[in-house]
Amino acid sequence: MTHKERFLRAITLKKVDRLPHTEQMIHDLLVAKIVRQELPGDGGNALSRWMNEPMSAENFERHVQARKFLGFDHVQLFPMETSEQVGVSAHGNPLVRDIWGCVMEKTDKTSVIVKMPIESADEIDAYRFPDVDDFGFGNIRLWLDEGSFFVAPQIETGYFKANQFFGIEDYVTYLYDEPGKMHRFMRRFTDFQIRMAQKLIDMGVDGIWLSDDHAYNKGPFMSSAFMQEFDFDYMKQIVDYIHGRGKPVILHSCGNLSLTIDQIVATGIDALHAIQPSLNDIYAFKRKYGKKICLIGNMDIQYLLPHGSPIEIADKIEEMVEKLFYDQTGFVLSTCNLLDLDVPVENVITMHLAAQKYVC
Repeated sequence: MTHKERFLRAITLKKVDRLPHTEQMIHDLLVAKIVRQELPGDGGNALSRWMNEPMSAENFERHVQARKFLGFDHVQLFPMETSEQVGVSAHGNPLVRDIWGCVMEKTDKTSVIVKMPIESADEIDAYRFPDVDDFGFGNIRLWLDEGSFFVAPQIETGYFKANQFFGIEDYVTYLYDEPGKMHRFMRRFTDFQIRMAQKLIDMGVDGIWLSDDHAYNKGPFMSSAFMQEFDFDYMKQIVDYIHGRGKPVILHSCGNLSLTIDQIVATGIDALHAIQPSLNDIYAFKRKYGKKICLIGNMDIQYLLPHGSPIEIADKIEEMVEKLFYDQTGFVLSTCNLLDLDVPVENVITMHLAAQKYVC
């Protein structure tokens, strides 16, 4: 099987020829170490660069080489967001307005929102979403033309993105005090994401990767009832549209999902990514939902990958294969988020080369 075929079969619960594996993202500096090339500077904010900057020919080639060496089956990307500098902070850092209207203070390592796009309930109905064509799609086109990997660009949905328009306190307040306005907002937000999915599918992508970090260590940030009304019911509309276009859907969601997993599965997604091992029992998920969704992730990035030995990593993969991949369906090996700089390059290589010995 090709990488593209293997990943598609895995997330649609069909048998595959070997253990599929992938990563949501791998830091540029790790990529450079794997291919033994120099990367000028310290890499800066790699996630921001991956999301918002056109890939140079050199960086693209590094990523292709590293992913082929590691045996990845898929690549996750973003429609690129434009931004403009609108001032300087008291700390001397640039203030930048993004495509959604958020004003952020930016440093080399991170960004902090200092002004929300919607600052009062009176502004909810007046907010205007950007046009899909205001985004950049050059990086996605690069990977589609390369042709080896299952290409699944990310679009945002539900709580994770919606609260960023208001700030979490105002967002929750408006759900109580202004439900009509918030439903109108979510309908327009959902329509925008469907238009983005349409654009991406028309480009020829292989699937869509949704993102909705709606939970923390103890459970969702809102009640299950609010999550259903203002998140999952709208997410299902996006999933239904994508399925209607013949494409699968992967959902990334961090945190403790034990209180919302039934609602997540009911949206109709094909695969669920992250499944943090300290918060979720992936083996219980497999037993209960293994005939409904593919599970992606669960490799620990708090201790095991940053500090564990290659033998510990290989042993954990063997355990996961025995409990999650015994039927050769419904599991893709990955970290529970992404490969960042605290993971030694030898452990990155150990993890993904160890996975390749599990041939069906």
